[in-house]
Amino acid sequence: MATVASVSLLSEAEFGCEHLASQLMNDGPTSNQFRASFVKAHNSLGRLDASKTARSGLLKPNYTCLTCSEPCMNGDRKVHTEQTGHQFYMESRSRALFCQGCEDLVYDHGLERCRSATPENSSQGAKRRFSESSVDELYVKSNANRRPCAKQGVRGLFNLGQTCYLNVILQTMLHDPILNTYFLGNGHQPHDCIVTDCIGCAVAEAFADFNSIDKPEGFAALNLLLASWRASPTLAGYQQQDAHEYYQFLVDKLHASAEGNKESPEKSCTCFFHRTFYGKLRSSVTCDKCGNVTKTEDPIVDLSLDVQVQAKKRAMGGGSGPSATPTLNGCLESFTSPEKLMAGVYNCSGCGGTPQKATKQLRIKKLPAILCMQLKRFEHTFAVSEKVEGRIDFPLSINMLPYTTNPNSSVDKTRYTYDLSSAIVHKGKIDAGHYYVYCRQGEEWMLFNDDQVTPVTEAEVLGVDAYLLFYNLRCLSNAAP
Repeated sequence: MATVASVSLLSEAEFGCEHLASQLMNDGPTSNQFRASFVKAHNSLGRLDASKTARSGLLKPNYTCLTCSEPCMNGDRKVHTEQTGHQFYMESRSRALFCQGCEDLVYDHGLERCRSATPENSSQGAKRRFSESSVDELYVKSNANRRPCAKQGVRGLFNLGQTCYLNVILQTMLHDPILNTYFLGNGHQPHDCIVTDCIGCAVAEAFADFNSIDKPEGFAALNLLLASWRASPTLAGYQQQDAHEYYQFLVDKLHASAEGNKESPEKSCTCFFHRTFYGKLRSSVTCDKCGNVTKTEDPIVDLSLDVQVQAKKRAMGGGSGPSATPTLNGCLESFTSPEKLMAGVYNCSGCGGTPQKATKQLRIKKLPAILCMQLKRFEHTFAVSEKVEGRIDFPLSINMLPYTTNPNSSVDKTRYTYDLSSAIVHKGKIDAGHYYVYCRQGEEWMLFNDDQVTPVTEAEVLGVDAYLLFYNLRCLSNAAP
């Protein structure tokens, strides 16, 4: 039997992978036995069996060992290989071949011929057999060593019952280039994860479904919904939910799913999700009497900006007239401007711990790669809860340097330049509304209203009454510390 080393220089198009080549490159008892095991496993995992598995409630596939027919789940498969040396499995749902040596699904045109020649497929008639001279097989064989392009298109998400809050956040993530690079690359791998109801696995599966199935219709993020329900009792059920709160929940759970993440505030976390979503906010309180400054820093995953026009119209609108439209820059200026604290709110250590009047100011210490900004439209008081209507002007790109702890520093401003990637809108009342989202798709913009997808112009996007805005750092290589 050939060794892996002896076939390492073979074209990947000749066999599914180098490990498979060591099994199949020589005609003999070993290769014939492997092909027979492949066909046997394929026939045993027929459509009837797959439907029974689906009805039994098993949302995740299992893997049948081709050597000993042992069924394994994700975490068990690796252990089984280490104990037995068996490294080839058949996935139960699609009956695709999985190589534990590659830790991935592999395709082999020779085995595909064995599959198409089985009595099951011969009787179906809907599937064509491959032949050595088949144009289809020649195309697949000559291109099997290239990673196929992800689907270049857009797809909606079915509303599963008051789940528009989930749909808009997931669409935002699905269209984010940073997250696409992670989840479609070597990011979170569901087949290696042993965590029950893992949010990272559910999001990774959504990315795979969205990008790998060549269908124009929408799809349902059922696994993500179920995992969210199980992780948070407040989300379970079909009641209205806040998209901003769901975004915070999802980021927190993704961070928890990352390998090597650190929860301790004393330690700096360097995991992918922390570096992508988390920033740092500095609060400085200056005593009006002695000038003592107290500084605290807290992690943030978004900025919540006040949009109360009457109370903040001068800072937000930049104009004196009551009709001046407030702006995102004005909201940020209001957010980072000094605020007077009344006596009794702050006890100054420089004045012996006595209550003093003071001035508080918020500044951004560290900016994340993906910056979420919430325009606070929902106001809750003891007397009433209401929604603040009205448009806030926001730009396609924004320089965040003026709102940091070093607003006047002479640094390269491209390190602080962000480009708009999506805008989420809430329509309706505070307790009975609907979410939809505008996302950038390449150089174009699309409106995602659950499973309905409509192309729109930049002007339409900039004219909406946004609730959540997502901006991406333009140049990651020059990211500010």
